[in-house]
Amino acid sequence: MKINDRNKEELQDALLTFAKNHGISPVLISVDPYYPSVSLKQSRKIIINTNWHNESEIPFSIGHEIGHLMLDDRGVIYLKSFAGKCSEEKPADLYALKLIYDYSKNRGDYFEDPGTFMQCYGIPERMAEATKALFEHDKDLYF
Repeated sequence: MKINDRNKEELQDALLTFAKNHGISPVLISVDPYYPSVSLKQSRKIIINTNWHNESEIPFSIGHEIGHLMLDDRGVIYLKSFAGKCSEEKPADLYALKLIYDYSKNRGDYFEDPGTFMQCYGIPERMAEATKALFEHDKDLYF
């Protein structure tokens, strides 16, 4: 099962509403498909590339950029070459994962395995171990 357009739009709307409710101003842009979304600490803005090459990951990107601001990162913009090495990227990824996981639970979704959840919500493959750990931690709860 892959995230469909309706579910993706609903999730994006929920994440953007969450951002606004927490004093974060989202700016949606359509640029080069490989230009990453960013967060700007000083102005509490997130710039989201709605033309991202992996369209199903756009909601995760929104959650990730929200995570940077909610976790009070230093606000440094990292180039693609450093993205995987930055100590602030993993916490932002985990924040996005938990935000989407909670959204799923609040909708009453139930997934028996983390892989199906990841496909349904456009969670990047790099989050497989963290998603598995999240499911293990919550294994006795139905969502």
